Amino acid sequence: MQDTVPPSHEMSSHGSGHLPPPPLSATRKKTRWWIPVVVIVGLFVAILGAIVIGIMIFVASLGSMADFGGSGKSKTIHSNTVLLLNLRNGVEEYSQTTPFSFDGSGQPADLLSLLNAIRDAKDDDKIAGILIEAGGITGTTKLAELREALADFKTSKKFIYAYLENASRQQYLLATVADSIFMHQEGILEFNTMGTTGMFFKRLSTSLGVDWHVEQFEEYKSAAEQPSRENWSEPAKRELRAIIEQRQRSFVNTVASARSMDTTAVLSLMNTGVFIPDSALKYKLIDGLSRSEDIREHIARIVDPSDTTRHPKLRTRTLADYANRDASGDHTGTDDGIAIVYASGPISSGSNSGMNAGIYSKSLIKQLRKAAENKNVKGILLRIDSPGGSALASDEIWEAIRDIRKTKPVYASMSDVAASGGYYIAMACDTIIAHPSTITGSIGVIMAIPNISGTLGKIGITVDTISLGASSQFMNGALPLNPADKVQLRAFGAGVYHRFVDRVAQARHKEFEETRALAKGRVWTGTDAHRNGLIDAVGGLYTSLDMLKKRIGVEAGKKVKIYIYPEKVEFIQALLKAFNIGGADDDDETSAAAPKLLTRMVQHLAGTNTVAQEVWKSLSPALQQQIRHMASIGAIAAQGNNENVMLMMPDPIPYLP
Repeated sequence: MQDTVPPSHEMSSHGSGHLPPPPLSATRKKTRWWIPVVVIVGLFVAILGAIVIGIMIFVASLGSMADFGGSGKSKTIHSNTVLLLNLRNGVEEYSQTTPFSFDGSGQPADLLSLLNAIRDAKDDDKIAGILIEAGGITGTTKLAELREALADFKTSKKFIYAYLENASRQQYLLATVADSIFMHQEGILEFNTMGTTGMFFKRLSTSLGVDWHVEQFEEYKSAAEQPSRENWSEPAKRELRAIIEQRQRSFVNTVASARSMDTTAVLSLMNTGVFIPDSALKYKLIDGLSRSEDIREHIARIVDPSDTTRHPKLRTRTLADYANRDASGDHTGTDDGIAIVYASGPISSGSNSGMNAGIYSKSLIKQLRKAAENKNVKGILLRIDSPGGSALASDEIWEAIRDIRKTKPVYASMSDVAASGGYYIAMACDTIIAHPSTITGSIGVIMAIPNISGTLGKIGITVDTISLGASSQFMNGALPLNPADKVQLRAFGAGVYHRFVDRVAQARHKEFEETRALAKGRVWTGTDAHRNGLIDAVGGLYTSLDMLKKRIGVEAGKKVKIYIYPEKVEFIQALLKAFNIGGADDDDETSAAAPKLLTRMVQHLAGTNTVAQEVWKSLSPALQQQIRHMASIGAIAAQGNNENVMLMMPDPIPYLP
C-alpha cells in the first residue's frame, strides 16, 4: 500500500499572511515501527499457543491411552453385545506400547489377544455374535489361525456376519467364515488368481556404480538375487511357484467349502478376476447388498426383536476392547505357567533401541533368560516370525537356547515365517511346531557384499593404499574384489553352510547328505516340513501351548498363567524409557531413539507427513515387503565383516492369499 499525501491547505492567490505548506519532498513520513513488533509478538503467541495446545493434546492422550498409567481393563460388557473384528491395522505376533501413537489408531492387534477374545466370547452369554468389517492385510498364517478361531466360535450357535466394501482376496477369505456376507453396492471384490511380482535392482546398482558380490549355498538360496540379478533364477521360480500353487489350492478349497460351490467353479471365477457387487451376488460369492448402517440395524433387530424403533441401535465393542477386560486371558488362580517369548523380524546382532523392529541377539537372549529365571515359569514357548538374518546373531541365540534347555523345556512355535536363521534358532528347541501354511526351511547361507569402487569412480574420487601384505585390503569396499578374495569368501561361506546342515542333521536325527537334500536354501510349507521331518508337529499357537502344557504336566483343558516376554509396559513407562528416564538397563540403547520420537511427536501435532511417507503409503503391500527385504539385507551387510554371512530366506513370500 502506498502512503497518501494529505491535501495542502487552500490559499488565496492574493496571500493571507499564512506561510505556504512545505514542499512534498520535505514532508516527514509516518513510520510504522509497530508492524514488525506486532508480527513478532503474534508469531510468538501463535507458537506458544501451539505448544500449549500440543501439551494439552499430549496430556489428554496420556489419559485416554494409558489411563495415566492404569491397565485400562475396566470396560464393562453389556448383554447383547456384538463384537467388531476389523483388521485395518493388521495383526502382529507382539504389539508393544509405542510412545506418541496417541489415539492408538496405528497400533496393530496382537494375535494371542484376538484368539483369547474369540475363545472367551464363545462361552460369554453377554456376547450375541461377531461382525467382521474386513480391512487391512496380515500374514497368511495369522489369518488362518484367526479364521480357525472364528470357525470354532460358530460351534456355539452364535452368529457371524461379514460386511465388505472394497475387499481383497485375503479379506474375502476371512469373510467366508461368516454365516452371511454383505457388500456395499459401490464396492469391488478382488477375486483374481494368485501370482507374484519381484523387483530387481541390478541395473540401479550398476548405474550407481555399486557391484554386489554374492555367494549362495545352494541353488535355492536366492535371497540376494534382487540386488545382483535382473530376474529370478530358475530354482527360485520353481520354489516360489510351488508355494503359490499350494496357497491357491488351499484358497479354492476353503472358498468352495464355505460357499457350497464346486472347486472348478471357484477357479473359473478367479480367472475372471475383479467383481462388482452385483456380479458377486449373482455368482453366490456374497449373500446381499447393504450399507454399513443397514447391516447394523438388521443385526440389532436379530439381537433384540423387541426393539421396534425405526433405527435400532446395535450395541458393539471391538475385539481389542473385549480382550482388555479383566476376565480375558489364558490364566488361572495359580502363578505357575508358561512364558511366551516373541522373536519377530530380521535377526541382527546387538541390542534393540526400542524403536527398531526385528530380533536383536542380545535383547532376545536377555528375554529368554528372564523367562528361564522366573520360578513360576515351568516351560518356555519361543514364538518365531522371522525370515532370518545374521548368521552370527542366529548362532548366539542358538547357543543360549541350548543352555536354557538344561533347566526348562523350550518349544518353538512358528508363525508366518520361520526360515533360514528363523529355522536355525528353532532347531535349538526341544520341539518344533509349525502351522500348515508356515514358510520354513531355507537351510542355506548367502554372502551379499556391496562394493562401491565404481561409485567412487563415477563421482571423481580416487583411492590410494598402503599395504603390508597380500591380505591388507581384504574386504575393502572401496576396491574391487580380486579372484583370491572371492575364493576365500566362498570357502568361508561353505564352512558356515556345512555347520548349518550338520546341526540340522543332528537335531533332526538324520544323515548329513539326507539333510543336505532338504537344504540347499529351499523353503517349505509347514505341511511339507513335517512330512520331511524338519519339524515335530503341525498346528498353531494354541496347539503349541497345549503341547507344552502336556510336557509340564498340566491336565488337558486346564488353563495356566501366560507370561509375555518382552513384558508389556504401560504408556507412560514406554514414554520414559524412550527418553532414557527411569533406570534403563546398561545394554539398552533407548537414548538414541529419543530424537526419532520427538520427530514423530512434532509430525503428529502438525498433522503432516513427508513426501517419502506419502509415496510409501501409496505402494502395494507386496512392493513394501520387497523393499523392506532389500533394506534388511543391506542393513545387515552394512554392519561389518562379521555380518556379511547371512541366514536369510529368499524374497519373502508375498501376503497370499
